[in-house]
Amino acid sequence: MRAVRGIVTALVALGLSACASVQPGVSQGPQAERPTYTPGEKWIRSDGEYELIRIEKDRYIFSAGAGREIELTKDLAIAKVRRGKDVMAFDPPPKLTWPLEVGKSGYDQVAWYRSWNPGGLHSITFSWKVEAYEDVQTFAGTFKAFRISQSLSWRQRRGGGERGLVIWYAPEVRQFVKAVGSGKTEAEQLSFLAFQVLAVDRPGPAPIQVALREPKDQAHVTTEGITVTGRVTGGTGVARVTVTLNGVEISRQDETAAPKIEMPLEIPVTLKEGKNILLVTAADAEGTTRQEARTLFYDRPRPVSPPIAPPVIVATPSPPTPTPPTTATPSPPLPPTPPTPAPPVVTTPPPPPLASLQVTLTSPQDQVRVEQETIGLAGMVTGGKGVSRVVVSLNGVEVSRLGEQTPQRALALNLPIKLREGPNTLVVTATEPDGTIHQEVRTVHYEKRVPLTVSVRYPEDKSRLTDEASVVAALVTSSKGVARVSVTLNGVEVHQQTERSLPKSLAVRAPVTLREGANVVVVSASEPDGTAHQEIRTVFYDKPKAVEALPPPPPPPPSRDQWAVVIGAGRYESSEVPRLRYTVPDAEGFYQILIGPAGFKLEHVLLLTDKTERKPTLRNIKWALGTFLARSAKKDDRVFIFFAGHGAPEVDQQGVERDGLAKYLVPIDAEPDDLYSTALPMDELQTIFNRIEAERVVVFLDACYSGAAGGRTFASKKTRAMNVDDLFLERLTRSKGRAILTASRPAEVSLELPELGHGVFTYYLIEGLKGAADLNHDGIVSLQELYEYLEQQVTQKARSVGGNQHPVMKGELEGVLPLVKVQRP
Repeated sequence: MRAVRGIVTALVALGLSACASVQPGVSQGPQAERPTYTPGEKWIRSDGEYELIRIEKDRYIFSAGAGREIELTKDLAIAKVRRGKDVMAFDPPPKLTWPLEVGKSGYDQVAWYRSWNPGGLHSITFSWKVEAYEDVQTFAGTFKAFRISQSLSWRQRRGGGERGLVIWYAPEVRQFVKAVGSGKTEAEQLSFLAFQVLAVDRPGPAPIQVALREPKDQAHVTTEGITVTGRVTGGTGVARVTVTLNGVEISRQDETAAPKIEMPLEIPVTLKEGKNILLVTAADAEGTTRQEARTLFYDRPRPVSPPIAPPVIVATPSPPTPTPPTTATPSPPLPPTPPTPAPPVVTTPPPPPLASLQVTLTSPQDQVRVEQETIGLAGMVTGGKGVSRVVVSLNGVEVSRLGEQTPQRALALNLPIKLREGPNTLVVTATEPDGTIHQEVRTVHYEKRVPLTVSVRYPEDKSRLTDEASVVAALVTSSKGVARVSVTLNGVEVHQQTERSLPKSLAVRAPVTLREGANVVVVSASEPDGTAHQEIRTVFYDKPKAVEALPPPPPPPPSRDQWAVVIGAGRYESSEVPRLRYTVPDAEGFYQILIGPAGFKLEHVLLLTDKTERKPTLRNIKWALGTFLARSAKKDDRVFIFFAGHGAPEVDQQGVERDGLAKYLVPIDAEPDDLYSTALPMDELQTIFNRIEAERVVVFLDACYSGAAGGRTFASKKTRAMNVDDLFLERLTRSKGRAILTASRPAEVSLELPELGHGVFTYYLIEGLKGAADLNHDGIVSLQELYEYLEQQVTQKARSVGGNQHPVMKGELEGVLPLVKVQRP
């Protein structure tokens, strides 16, 4: 490419510089900001799996191996595409202006290089426009995307041409997802750049997750106070987290206004003796909920009784044995008196205690795994005080509510529950009339039964491809897990992967190189038990035909020079011709631009004004244009002509003009009643053009021809002001290499304003050449940039003072004409 850059440098030096114009978006619809990428990101496309391998010189370089590379600017414009031996490049790369929005457009003048084209390098105009924001279907699915139409066009002596491409950018995945050639014929399409995205190598936002470190499920604790620790995460942001204990909310963290990606948990709770149900419920920014449950048992420690001390035995001495006294024989004892019986005590037994509130679930079992989406919830809720309400929730969302105005001793549960894939938290909450709550929790895992399926996304069966390098993209799914996948091309295995983790869904991508003609692609997959399935695709590779080459560019022209005649006529000799105040400052200002930034040699610029020695009379003007320029300018030179002064119409005696009026440029010695012999007919410019050998002549006219009052025009007494057309300008610019920029449309007035000290057209002409018209900021003001700048600024300024003035450019110049280099501070 070093040689290519050398050629590009030469072309730029010859005037083939870049230029751009961006129109602001006209809609208030969606916008897409410019994305940024980091090394390692992948674009999985039908023309290869491209990975961003490096970023250098403000360019992203994606590689698909085997000599396949794509270089993009930071604005995602194509700089270079390499496919083996074939290379296509733009230098400098075109520009895309961000943010994208419908109606936005732009263009650049660039050099286009293609290795297969004998001419190699060509100067082209690259233009683009955002046409719509729409759904686009790709092999990876449907995306909302901006449709951008792009066109490459050129003109040469031996003809020209155009190539087209339509490309879609999807903000959702931050990449181009599809490109197709556009044009009536295949030769007019940029099929070399066509592709579709096969998969998006970017995971979507992570689902909301609740991860609890403490407490563990079914834990028995001996302290009533514990701390719930963990975290809640969600790719779209965590909006709310609530914690309930035995049906009573004890904590709530609400971040709805600014959802967080992660929310830590550290919440103290006080348990009741016995069984406790702890629920942590989280919701993300989109309203999706996730719930985690813990069943805890608080075993209150029993009080310890103090030990019983053994009795103390104290030894007591025995008393002396007394001598029995001598007594008389006792009388026999009297019989005892029987006691009076007490009346019987009658006791009433206490009433039995009321049964406590109970929730008994017979279905489903805790931690059960099911393959059906709907299960039945069955059970009974009983309570001695009665049951006033039963609420059933799934994953934190209420799905059923049973309420009784008169509390019932028992309520039966029998209702279907629709699960979502993965773990589901089912909670039944019962309430007594006094507000006592009891809960039961079940965790149910729904594993959808999916047979082993191989879905080949690309290529389609019987499809015909024009690129030998491609990608096989498939999706393999199985509820039992995918153990192994292989891809074969024409009987040879080109890709194989074994999965120990047994994923239930596996994306497969395998780069392949096709042979000419028919190709057989087989994608095979197997489950852990050996069950296998395969899909077969037949693909045809049609080797592209040789691309019709553009004609080689003409040989570089020899070194060229620049010549100019600058005229400012203001002090007219006839009292019947209104004098103009600012035509001389106009000419002097343009003259300074030419001998300054434009680089004209002083002796190559002829200035005719009221103040110069050579005045702008008819004879001097004809000599300057028809003799000085004709004798000086050579074929490869370029010529500028500037005139600020009156224009005037007169009745066309020859009947050539469609509007019946002949048009003149008015020198200072003109007689208003005899313009034919004393003024310069515009048709005389055709003769002057023919006398000038230079192939590039640009004329700037700050004059007008309507004959209306108030501007740089007047009409003779014999001429009635009428509508004027521009047929005469079209006639003058039929010659190749001639362009005319006029200050206004033929029927409009060219204004001059004291506040500017110039004619409006010339004021902005000078400002544009000083650098304001460098629309693409490449340091060079081209003719096309200058005209677009004038058209906008002059029109706005004239409208602001109540006028109606629109500059006009007629004629075309081959290639791009650089006018001046911008002098930056």
